Amino acid sequence: MLKHLLNILWVRKRKNSLMVIEIGFSFVILFLLFSLLVEKLENYSRDTGFSTENIMILNLDNQNIFEEFKDKAFVDNLYTSLFQAIRSNNEVIDVTEMDYAHPYGNSRNTTRLEFKNGIKFYPTEQRFRPSAVNFLDLNFVKGRAFLTEDAHGSKEPIIVNQLFYERLVPYINQDDSFISEEQEYQIVGVIDNYNFSNDFDDQLDIVIKNASFLSWMKDDHQDKIFIKTKNDPRKIEVQLVNQLEKINPKLKINAGYFDSAQSDKNNNEILPLFLISFVSLFLVINIALGLYGVLWFNITKRKSEIGIRRAMGASTQDIFKQIFSEVALLFIIGILLGSVIAIQFPLLGTFNFSNTEYLMGALLSLGFVLLITIACGYYPSKLATKITPLEALHEL
Repeated sequence: MLKHLLNILWVRKRKNSLMVIEIGFSFVILFLLFSLLVEKLENYSRDTGFSTENIMILNLDNQNIFEEFKDKAFVDNLYTSLFQAIRSNNEVIDVTEMDYAHPYGNSRNTTRLEFKNGIKFYPTEQRFRPSAVNFLDLNFVKGRAFLTEDAHGSKEPIIVNQLFYERLVPYINQDDSFISEEQEYQIVGVIDNYNFSNDFDDQLDIVIKNASFLSWMKDDHQDKIFIKTKNDPRKIEVQLVNQLEKINPKLKINAGYFDSAQSDKNNNEILPLFLISFVSLFLVINIALGLYGVLWFNITKRKSEIGIRRAMGASTQDIFKQIFSEVALLFIIGILLGSVIAIQFPLLGTFNFSNTEYLMGALLSLGFVLLITIACGYYPSKLATKITPLEALHEL
């Protein structure tokens, strides 16, 4: 039976090769699309590492004040007054200063860690005071948060995420200390996850430095104030901003929200994903329509052959099985061809997908192409069963 079907397909090898290429091409497109979507979905389902709920971000436009009053004591008193006013609000749970390059922000700092053997890492750098680390309530899998006394030690205290820690392990001492470019570092804590750009991206290498240790930052204030509230902070925005601006009329404050920043970044990531999915599916649908057209054309050209089989006693079920078996065989050959191409991507490491994501992408694309092939092959096969010997005679 199989040999007979292969002989039939070989006789029409030019037309059938087109269908095989279409099926294989569809498989490769969907394989990459589903691998990408599986990766993004896995990343999105991962814990973010901190909560963005009920957090207001006050952006202080304080340059005009700092230029006019360069006295450090004045700035310290201004921040002390701001923090006292914020904490006096019954809705406020916690408040801290934070670096402008915070998670879901529009800026990103990187640093370089270089070891004696020439190995270099360029992790994303966060500069937080101990109060900011406690504010985010990070999930530590090892060690602890920053302590006040860390700022007075000889080794620079840092916190890293688990992904980066595992990469560092071969190059650091047993007590989690290391030297990079003549600076001694001490890893005091390891956190599990830390989403930075958005919730769909892979985890980045993260190093959190203690701003109170950094000589060029420890005496300065940061221009973003994060406020954690009991309920939605939008309810107290007007009241709080007006209260703070009265402390110094030259101080201008813009309020934002941590969850809104997170949502904006995620939406920016969803749009290109939607466009890629739309274009891929549009391309696959066009291929499916082409496949259907070729199958339908083949059936009309084989009326005499099918009519003779009907005249020799073949039932409509036998005709359907033959045509549909041919389509199924074309599907298998097309998938084998597509698999040869698709397997090159994980072998060459073209994309940063895991083997599980590639496997899920392959299974989903296999199922989708199978559904397309069945949908495209069913009607032409049913059409073939309606050909009668008399109709075939008229075609001769």
